[in-house]
Amino acid sequence: NMLINENAVKIKNESLAVSSDGEQDLEVMASSGVHLGSLRSHSHPKMKPYVWSGKNVFQIIDLQQSRDMLVKAIDFLITVKKKNGIILFVGTGLASKDIVKAVAQELDMPYVTERWLGGTLTNFLTIKRRIDYLKDLENQKKSGEFEKYTKYEVLKLEEKMTKLKKYLSGLLNLNKLPDAIWVSSGNYDKIAAVEANKKSIPVVGIINTNSNPAMFNYPIPANDIALSSVSFILNSVRDALINVKMEKELPIENNEEIKH
Repeated sequence: NMLINENAVKIKNESLAVSSDGEQDLEVMASSGVHLGSLRSHSHPKMKPYVWSGKNVFQIIDLQQSRDMLVKAIDFLITVKKKNGIILFVGTGLASKDIVKAVAQELDMPYVTERWLGGTLTNFLTIKRRIDYLKDLENQKKSGEFEKYTKYEVLKLEEKMTKLKKYLSGLLNLNKLPDAIWVSSGNYDKIAAVEANKKSIPVVGIINTNSNPAMFNYPIPANDIALSSVSFILNSVRDALINVKMEKELPIENNEEIKH
């Protein structure tokens, strides 16, 4: 993990540049390995439009399309944030865990970086009860209510808290289903995308050449296992969303005609 964190720091500032022709973006994307697809033998037929033709062992992703689709995905996420919407960030793969958690926390959004709990979206009320139970245990511990239990009971409760925190700590402020979900890999985070599809929640995120882009409303063709590639894309998302403010409704004083 230390190595991953150090690498994440090194590439922290690499993200989409504000350049008219995108030339600079493509150079940075190439140096970040965004274009490196999966083995040709593992390719998904629906990813063919996003791949350079050729018979290489590894497929090469068309970076121009990646950039254009990243811009579209970011535009959509901006509209979600402007409406005060919730974006659930998911990244359970080794390359995405740390950067997903960091970006989600910076944007004050919920996240999942450990194993995706089946039913997180499709059976949200059950998950919500587990979240509320964890909050209740934390409040009891803070207020000293644990003192009424025996040492053995406290030990068992703390074991429960540790287990719940591992999977739910990023979801403590998720009080309703999210308005969009960010999926860092069409492979590692496939179950999250499938659940979002069932609940008609828009799916945005990274899709490598061996995954099905049909699961995504806003797919971004890119390498999903290299830290540099995943970090470039997520840093671009963070930089675009960090200063986006919620659109305010028309102030009441401007609606003079409705006053009596």
